[in-house]
Amino acid sequence: MIAVLKHGTTPKQMDHLIQWLKHLNVDVHISHGKEVTVLGLIGDTSRVDMELLASLDMVSSVKRVSEPFKQANRKFHPTD
Repeated sequence: MIAVLKHGTTPKQMDHLIQWLKHLNVDVHISHGKEVTVLGLIGDTSRVDMELLASLDMVSSVKRVSEPFKQANRKFHPTD
């Protein structure tokens, strides 16, 4: 999952968000750009409420990178 933060997000706001995500047992990879910061959420992101995360004032957008419930997916278990 990727969360794009808006320009102007303070380090304190970002730290608070990262601590909340880590509390959900999700690792966070931070990529700083000139205009935006991108948080790459690593691990079991099924615990993260995408709508709640996207509704935060500091978050510009949220995108799921991998398929949810991928371990139950046919890609992992091709035979019955």
